[in-house]
Amino acid sequence: MENTVDQNYQQDWDLSHWQYLYGKPESEATFKAKPQDFVVTENLAFEPTGEGEHLFLLIEKIQLNTQQVCEHLAKFFDKRLRDIGYAGMKDKQSVSRQWFSVQMNVLQQPELSNISTDNIHLVKTIRHNKKLKVGALTSNHFDIRLSDVSDIDDLTQKLELAKTGVPNYFGLQRFGFKGNNLNWANRMADGEVIKNKKIKGFALSASRSYLFNQVVSQRIKEGLFNTCKDGDVFMLSGSNSFFTESINDAIIKRLGEDDIQISAPLAGDGELASTHSILEIEQSTLLQHANWLTMLSEHGLKQERRSIKLKPENMHWQQDKQDVIVSFDLATGCFATSVLRECVIFRELDEQ
Repeated sequence: MENTVDQNYQQDWDLSHWQYLYGKPESEATFKAKPQDFVVTENLAFEPTGEGEHLFLLIEKIQLNTQQVCEHLAKFFDKRLRDIGYAGMKDKQSVSRQWFSVQMNVLQQPELSNISTDNIHLVKTIRHNKKLKVGALTSNHFDIRLSDVSDIDDLTQKLELAKTGVPNYFGLQRFGFKGNNLNWANRMADGEVIKNKKIKGFALSASRSYLFNQVVSQRIKEGLFNTCKDGDVFMLSGSNSFFTESINDAIIKRLGEDDIQISAPLAGDGELASTHSILEIEQSTLLQHANWLTMLSEHGLKQERRSIKLKPENMHWQQDKQDVIVSFDLATGCFATSVLRECVIFRELDEQ
């Protein structure tokens, strides 16, 4: 029967083995003790026009996921769920200030006094001429409180290092509780048909992300995080385009200025773009899960690349007794927990 529990596929995944760039932190802190300890605000990639048939709503949500807010808005406006637009998914265990859109007549002035709930607060509205699409963000801003920090000095030293860049690992939330999305990936790779599209998507995404993290970790282990070699594939910063080029002074200079980034593969159908010893590293790492590679290819995913380095912007912090509040901006698709992982050990890993 579909989606029944098979004990052969039930394992708790240890996802703590990925290499640290600056060494394992010595300091510990409590993370996400309450939703207000993790505040994220979306930064749109454009300025709404102020007119048009799409009403944009900036919503502050607490302990709700993005889908639940979409369902609330669809019911409130008597719309189909697919008529509600959003730019990105946000953590449930957080306070998230997130944009949504709903299409309506330009002359319609909806009564919004009753739209808020205990967990949903309307911050502002503005009109725009197009529906809000997934990915229409420049970045997300984070304000994160780390509570009862055991070693303030070690934490602040690691935060200074993190300013220069950290491994662009996919965060633990990508893999599900105790890595269970990877169990689903194994079931799919062994031929089980998963009809639930949501579970299927989680499994494909998790396995692909795990493979990427494995390659990044291996590069750190071999001293190739900030060092490039012939065979490397580079990405233009802020772009998905990539290219290969023999190592020369110009490449090294551009890499040092963060104009370009070293990349690692997002596995899928097609040949790896890397060559020489870099190709050997990527192939040997990926082939440890050859069944996943076949699965990803069969489900239509194509070879892509992702930068191995994540550099937080506008990063600063302040101490509040034994707490430290850390603030920074991250490009979409990057994980705040990957920044903090390099700086502190979490006492609690609640819904990362």
